[in-house]
Amino acid sequence: MLTYTGIENPLAVGAYSIERNSVVLQRYRYLHESLFRMAAGQLPNRENWDLRLGICRHIYEDAEAAQALRKRIPELRTSSNLLGREPDPRLTLMMEELVHAESDLEWAVAVYEVIRPAMLEAYREHQRFTQQIVDQPTIRLLKHAIADLEEQVAWGAELIADLRSYQDTGAEAAFAHHIRGLLESAGGVSGGGERSPEMPRRLRSHVAYAIPLRSRRDSRRMGGTTWARTGMDNLADDAVLRRLVMMMRVRQEEMTACDLIAGVIYSQQHMPWDFYYDLARHIWDEARHAMFGQAALEADGYDWIGRPQYTSDYDVNAEKIPAAQYAWLSIGIEEGAMITQAKKKEYEFCRNEAKHPLMEQFQDYDWADEIVHANLGRKWSPELMGEELVFVREVAKKELEHFWAEVSKAQRERTQ
Repeated sequence: MLTYTGIENPLAVGAYSIERNSVVLQRYRYLHESLFRMAAGQLPNRENWDLRLGICRHIYEDAEAAQALRKRIPELRTSSNLLGREPDPRLTLMMEELVHAESDLEWAVAVYEVIRPAMLEAYREHQRFTQQIVDQPTIRLLKHAIADLEEQVAWGAELIADLRSYQDTGAEAAFAHHIRGLLESAGGVSGGGERSPEMPRRLRSHVAYAIPLRSRRDSRRMGGTTWARTGMDNLADDAVLRRLVMMMRVRQEEMTACDLIAGVIYSQQHMPWDFYYDLARHIWDEARHAMFGQAALEADGYDWIGRPQYTSDYDVNAEKIPAAQYAWLSIGIEEGAMITQAKKKEYEFCRNEAKHPLMEQFQDYDWADEIVHANLGRKWSPELMGEELVFVREVAKKELEHFWAEVSKAQRERTQ
């Protein structure tokens, strides 16, 4: 259509006034932000590898959607001071219950069969019935959110089918029913549905959710967890090959860094929104790095999944305060790799000595990402700790010493 720049149905009065639009978008924002925080709290407890990667990706995509909504809502004559508010106590209760999911399948069914499909339906309806000229900014941001939700729901359906093939206990149905009832009691995603006058009851959130102190992996499909690097067995007596394959494994094992960042996101409350937005990207980068290693190992025919899974980044640091955890990773490890040029050297090794095009490309992008992460550490670690960067670097140095002592001990015990 030539007229109205191709906008369809431009003459119809929309269903959303400025006030109504603002109220509904606040609910969308809250759902995205809460989903990614609850997912962060769940990550160290979840076992299935594909679920773990999906959680990290969807944390990032929820943060992107929330960022767009945070930009749009103040344009609707709404104070930005209201952006941190919880719009409906029933939605708050739903999220407080959700984080108590006790299995991979409970989490997956509640999120991918209940909450995200309901969001997708609400967004499609909003996009269809809002005034098509005046609300183009909302329509555009919903277009991107809808595309992500469609992929998330489809992926979730495949995941749930796989999980049910070996994890199904039947408990997930009752949990999903409970979550659906809480959402319905809130009038659905947009709040426009019928609300029950009776306030819903808590099922599991009578006590606060406790993030685990040890990261989990699915022992039915993967090797057990370890604090010692294990590499791959039965490699040829070739120093270059051994270094290359160990590098692949170290990338694949960066899932443990995802757990650490997830713990910081969930445990550290009352930071500025930009902090959570930045760490959502950080956690997705680390998950992509884990997929770098997975892809390289699988491309070369290595059966990595049955090997012991390294979890030290999270496990050794789990009892520390979030400020120390993030300083350890972003300043101690990632800024340290820039100072020593370790990432540059890894890239050059893959290019010049190993001559491995796939790992060369992976390491090139890993190097770029680590520069971003070091900058995030310099930005947020001082604010987390309430200290100047020079002090944070001293703390990171001490935490590194403690970490390497624990890992070295585990390595000695493994070889004895």
